[in-house]
Amino acid sequence: MAGSRGVAALAATLMTVLAGQASAEMFPVYRSDDYCLDTVGRPPKATLDSPEMVACFNRESLAYVELNDIWAKVPEDIQGSCYGEGRTKVETGAGSYARHLACTQREIAARSRPGTGGPVTECDRLASRGGADPLSLAPGFTMADIDHAKAIPACEQALAERPQEGRFAYMLGRSLEAAGLYEKARQSYLKAVDLGEKRAFLNLGNLYEEGHGVEPDLAVAVAWYRKGADAGESGCQNNLAGLYLRGDGVEQSFEQALALYRKAFEHGDGEAAYNLGGLYEQGNGVEADTAAAIDYYRKAAAAGSANGQYELARRYAKGDGVEKNATLAVVWYTKAARQGLSSAQMELGYAYDEGVGLSPEPAEAAKWYARAADKGYNAARHNLALFYTEGKGVPKDPAVAVSLYRQAAEDGYIPSQTNLAVQLADGTGAPKDEAEALKWFKLAAEQDEPVAQFNLGVFYEEGRGTRASKKDAIAWYRKAAAQGHEKAKLALDRLTGKKTRKKA
Repeated sequence: MAGSRGVAALAATLMTVLAGQASAEMFPVYRSDDYCLDTVGRPPKATLDSPEMVACFNRESLAYVELNDIWAKVPEDIQGSCYGEGRTKVETGAGSYARHLACTQREIAARSRPGTGGPVTECDRLASRGGADPLSLAPGFTMADIDHAKAIPACEQALAERPQEGRFAYMLGRSLEAAGLYEKARQSYLKAVDLGEKRAFLNLGNLYEEGHGVEPDLAVAVAWYRKGADAGESGCQNNLAGLYLRGDGVEQSFEQALALYRKAFEHGDGEAAYNLGGLYEQGNGVEADTAAAIDYYRKAAAAGSANGQYELARRYAKGDGVEKNATLAVVWYTKAARQGLSSAQMELGYAYDEGVGLSPEPAEAAKWYARAADKGYNAARHNLALFYTEGKGVPKDPAVAVSLYRQAAEDGYIPSQTNLAVQLADGTGAPKDEAEALKWFKLAAEQDEPVAQFNLGVFYEEGRGTRASKKDAIAWYRKAAAQGHEKAKLALDRLTGKKTRKKA
């Protein structure tokens, strides 16, 4: 039988995976192994490599791996009572597992969550913390993803109807904070604390640590975190541990950090498990132990930590301490990406782009690149710009490509500086501007980017955007040639009359 922490983490995982579907219709797309053929169409109506068929097969494969992994963690007594659900003649594969897990979710709900004194409200649906939080009654949102325009009135109404319910004051605070109304959020969190809602300690500590609506004050932040930690709030224990680890606002102590991370993990905090993994991997306060680190990363991922999910995915992708498994890497990247982790969104986009762990799906790759790009991830901006340049997975639009290249270039991303210069030099997606192209080529070339060095040599040789200079052209061709750029070697041969390459 799984312990209470394991059941709580499992409940949170199921809540996230199975959210938004009626229990009788969980994962309807996976009702049978032949679903894709039955719905997309059998040949010759649809070929097996058509975009629609590839997308369906990818979803089926990933869902099966994910649900099988979750089902393996279900306590044996619950497996026994739920195994019969889904075992029909027409439903196998991921569809069967989905129905098993829908039953599991119902069976463990009473064990994993305290009594609420009332039904799930619109406020819960719009402003719950969700994730691995066992006190959340709905899948929930990160702070950045809360629709505060809807959540604020919903939570104000819920609090007015049940003014002694601390969770509504807490969720109203989250909604107000998401809207940038920090002082109102602070007052709502204070009210939540007065009503016994211990999760609000974490948010109060965050406001003072980050200086949102108040002057940054680590001493006050530490005080709030300590109160929450003493009350058993795992997020406060985790954050206070981080302060001890860094020596911020408290005297540095690896021992205190380790003890607090362990307490937080005992309360089911996935981020604490992730941080424990980091301590064991780096040997901070404990003897370095890679196997123990990976075990904590697994626990973090299972408990809903996006960072833990990303780390586990990265290890599966590279075979780092675990057996290499590209499909499992995609499953865990997907979980982390859905929680808004930009690095996971980037890697998931790349998997769909290059067909790593699943079949290539350009439109899906573009979607995940776009989400990471929206968060300022420069490699995603660059790759998405390539898609718009080529019309891959998105309509061809050189102007959008230039805009994306410019965002990444201005943020210091060298490949985008080079590609922006190429677009400006050719007048593709933007008016031709050789002077600005020269600026970007030079900026990238000075950071040892060989393509930019070669193009800068061309500009100096031909006098484009600047005065022609054979000396400068040779200098930049030489730098690019030293990095193996073949066209630069030929140009250097031509201008110097010397052979820089060996004959075959």
